[in-house]
Amino acid sequence: MEAFITTLSSTPLRVLVLPGGRRVGCAEYGDPSGLPVLALHGTPGSRLMFALAHEAARDRGVRLIAPERPGYGLSDYRHVESLAQIAEDLISVADAYGIGRFAVMGVSGGAPHAVAAAEAMPDRVSLLALVGPVGEVADEELRLSRFHRFLFKGLARRPWAIRALFRRVRLLVFRSPDTAYRWLMRRVRPSDRTVLARSDVRASLQAAIGEGLRPGVEGAEQDLRLYCAPWRLRLAEIDIPAIVWQGSDDTVVPPAAAYALARALPNCRLDVIPAAGHYWVFDQFGLILDAVAAVLRADA
Repeated sequence: MEAFITTLSSTPLRVLVLPGGRRVGCAEYGDPSGLPVLALHGTPGSRLMFALAHEAARDRGVRLIAPERPGYGLSDYRHVESLAQIAEDLISVADAYGIGRFAVMGVSGGAPHAVAAAEAMPDRVSLLALVGPVGEVADEELRLSRFHRFLFKGLARRPWAIRALFRRVRLLVFRSPDTAYRWLMRRVRPSDRTVLARSDVRASLQAAIGEGLRPGVEGAEQDLRLYCAPWRLRLAEIDIPAIVWQGSDDTVVPPAAAYALARALPNCRLDVIPAAGHYWVFDQFGLILDAVAAVLRADA
């Protein structure tokens, strides 16, 4: 699929216009001529999620290209029935930016889409980097907490309930962002609270979530619907280098699902971050990008 790029301003912000006129919003961070990485945001989120990685990426010679999924931020909504269909947009993004070989990094709810991209582009993806990933939560053999069973199994099977949940979140984010942030702080481990208490992390996370939900809740609703259903991806055939980083004390996504995902990928290294929760990455982008840059340089 062809696409052309419209530059909106001097900031690293671009909008791809696909055939038919549908738009995909993207941001760039790091070194504009560096090693290319498609960076996929969480749920809910937006292209702004990787702003805190800008300096670490620039220092390591990495170019982060952060597209928004349908319904988030500047990306027009498109109803899809599978993760594989989302990968079609990522192929268009890679083509539009003219990148041949690159890494795909998926954080949290972006991870299932990163896996789909790796399956769709095995000859172009040199590394699959998954950070605090949502795994295959539909797997009946997984032992989930009560909260995770409610979110990923009970709620996800009721579209009206998903919409109601994210509409409430959106309302709170826009009407009382401080209240929303305090609620988040109560839901996470002490190690996460330390990271989230940083003013730069707070501002970045609020901006990323706010921009993602600005056009509505369709993007977040679709994310949950897609990755809570069977993925229908051939994980055993994704034989490219992969790394999964997972906090041992994550309360946002189930660590067991991340561990199972790492086992299912045939060429995957699992790095468990002891005593870490879900948001440790905002304090450790350098750790992730060191590994990504090393693989990309070896591949080049």
